[in-house]
Amino acid sequence: MSVFYDHLVGLDDIHSELADYNLSFREHYDLLNTVDSALNHEVLNVILLVLPVEHHEYFIKEFNDRPHDQNHLTFLRQFDPEIDGKIRDAAEKTKAKIKEDLKKVKK
Repeated sequence: MSVFYDHLVGLDDIHSELADYNLSFREHYDLLNTVDSALNHEVLNVILLVLPVEHHEYFIKEFNDRPHDQNHLTFLRQFDPEIDGKIRDAAEKTKAKIKEDLKKVKK
């Protein structure tokens, strides 16, 4: 599923990291989907921390109805002009932790 913050998160580095393992096609994409899900949770956490509580329900409904709509970022920037960077930072930290865990498994 395409979401409005995909350009801030990106999974190419994780995809490349998983390519170093001897995984079946299904295993590779199952793990990639798990990583994507973890990233989505982290990003939504960042968003809900920035967004005033009285706007949570509205945002979640709009996001569920149109997850790809770039207007969500415009809406969020009203509350925090630095939201793009916060999303990017949260994603990078999460991916770094996942990469560390993958390296532990590789050894």
